[in-house]
Amino acid sequence: MLKRKELARKAVRLIVRKLPKKKETILKTGEFLNTLALLYRQDKLTRNFFLSPQVSREAKIKALEELAKNYNVPKEVLEVLTYLVDINAMSLVPEIKRLYDIELEKLMKMLKGELILPAKLDKKTVDKIRNAIKKLLDRDIEVEVSVDPSLIGGFIFKTQAFVLDTSVKTQLEKLARVGGV
Repeated sequence: MLKRKELARKAVRLIVRKLPKKKETILKTGEFLNTLALLYRQDKLTRNFFLSPQVSREAKIKALEELAKNYNVPKEVLEVLTYLVDINAMSLVPEIKRLYDIELEKLMKMLKGELILPAKLDKKTVDKIRNAIKKLLDRDIEVEVSVDPSLIGGFIFKTQAFVLDTSVKTQLEKLARVGGV
């Protein structure tokens, strides 16, 4: 049998290959996988439901279908998840979500990330930072803004596979490590 990580990679490749290449469908699928991964990770009842041999295959698939309806997810995605139910591999959903996000970034030439600022900034300033990152990385970006006062100045932009750190805090830490402070 395939190793778990390789099985997750194959499932993601299959989902990406089968999905219609419409931006809305691709994003909705990502939201659906995110919700499913969060439920699996944080809700013990959901996790037990999908792992329990006492729960029928049909009940598990029906639950997936009901959730998928809310996100307008194509049947092709459900086919892959049905296969995971059949081989009792729903525990791979969080890893599948992580890998899907990486594929999504490649497919749509888009980055989803977190922009961490030292203080709350106005929308115009946040847009300037977003545009500078967009220009630097040559990709559309979608950011979720958060605040960490310990940064002092600058910002940190994090994605699944990339970190851009211009914070004063990090610069001071680097100086301290090399004996400059």
